[in-house]
Amino acid sequence: MQRANKWRIRDEEEFVIALNYLQRSFVKSPTFWEGSSKKDEAQKALQPFDDTLPIDEIYFNKLNNWIDEYLNENQLKKLRVAMRVGKSRNRHKRTQVTLEKQVHHRLSGQAKELGLNLSQMVNLLLDKFQEKES
Repeated sequence: MQRANKWRIRDEEEFVIALNYLQRSFVKSPTFWEGSSKKDEAQKALQPFDDTLPIDEIYFNKLNNWIDEYLNENQLKKLRVAMRVGKSRNRHKRTQVTLEKQVHHRLSGQAKELGLNLSQMVNLLLDKFQEKES
């Protein structure tokens, strides 16, 4: 479905917020899919998306295409509101850092092995680095 006002996901923060919101909508928000005949098809199509992989333009385009295909105008408005709220919350407690794919992949792999998230892994490395300096 082509929309007159093209609204697109353009960065990793938007991608993660949108993906989390959409994944939760299948479980926790039955009204989000009210009147949609494509709910099951949309859920299957969203499953391959993963916010732990290195995220780039390819993933933005894939999610944008998914949104174009499965969401109606009402659902798109709800997604936009959720993203605005999510971005305003993130501004108060997070800093966005851009990593090369290789670096992100290695750090994510090490974090998974240790049962940590990426932020915890970076903090662990910083603590070890500061210990060596002392």
